[in-house]
Amino acid sequence: MKSGIATTALGSLILALVAMAMQAQTGSGSAQEDVSSGSAAAAGTASATTANTYKKSSATIPDQSPAAATNLDSNPFDPLLEPPPLPKGKPTLIGGLATQVDQVRNHLTIQPFGGGPKIKVFVDERSRIYRDGTETTVLGIHKGDRVYLDTMLDGSRIFAKNVRVSTQTGMAQMRGQVLGLNRETGILTVRDPLSVQPINFTVSGGTRYSSSQGGIVGRDLQPGSLIDVQFATSRNNRPVAYDIVVLAKPGESYVFSGTVVSLDMRSNSLSLENRGDQQTYEVHFSAATLPDAHALRVGSEVTARAVFDGKQYQANNLQVENTHEQTQQPQVQ
Repeated sequence: MKSGIATTALGSLILALVAMAMQAQTGSGSAQEDVSSGSAAAAGTASATTANTYKKSSATIPDQSPAAATNLDSNPFDPLLEPPPLPKGKPTLIGGLATQVDQVRNHLTIQPFGGGPKIKVFVDERSRIYRDGTETTVLGIHKGDRVYLDTMLDGSRIFAKNVRVSTQTGMAQMRGQVLGLNRETGILTVRDPLSVQPINFTVSGGTRYSSSQGGIVGRDLQPGSLIDVQFATSRNNRPVAYDIVVLAKPGESYVFSGTVVSLDMRSNSLSLENRGDQQTYEVHFSAATLPDAHALRVGSEVTARAVFDGKQYQANNLQVENTHEQTQQPQVQ
């Protein structure tokens, strides 16, 4: 009887122990599941935070694609480090007195010789500035200096490509076309191809005249004549002509002989370096005056007999020299 009770008690104890062990295992599994789920939630939160941070940082990084670079760099020239290229077009020569020099903003105000309105020009690091032949900067230009500028239109401003400051009062020379001569006032008006405004020279009884066609006098300076003038500036800033050479008069014939340095068959014109005076002349021609047009090319030796009509030299006879030598093809050895 006692043995049966003991056996029953022992079995109950074993069952109780087994139940406790199972309960402990179940609790451990739940705890692991809770830890795993918590870790997954934390990982998800961290991933979301990282994604948001990446999005925010990406929004602050500028677009470095080629298209974006083109939009941001519409002007490829850094105004502080790299100046833009020189303007296109032929320069215009302006000579006068510097009435104002702004060395901070690099502006010059010029009163042209012979009168006319003042001209405001600007210079920068592209400009070449010389004072009596020595290269300098804008600091070398002073108010009252005699200056000669090669100017170009840069947008809406007048830009000085070259500035030459002359402190010497020696003779100067220019070539131009006579617009008129007022014999009462002794004022000779000449148009310089490089100048915007005509230039007024004072002529007097001491002015010397000459011509390639023979001797001339002052009354031979008819409008349209091409002349070379040697002059100096007086104390009242008026250029005074001392020597005048008449190069061409309207209606007169001239003979040029030399080498063709440029040729334009569309406008029927050529530039010829004349052997007689080493000057280059532009001569116009027609098909009737050029029987051997096939032999005319740059480098050809030609002789042109032309009439100056007041605007240009018009050839009435044009001959290509050494035609056989120029057209002969080189032999292959």
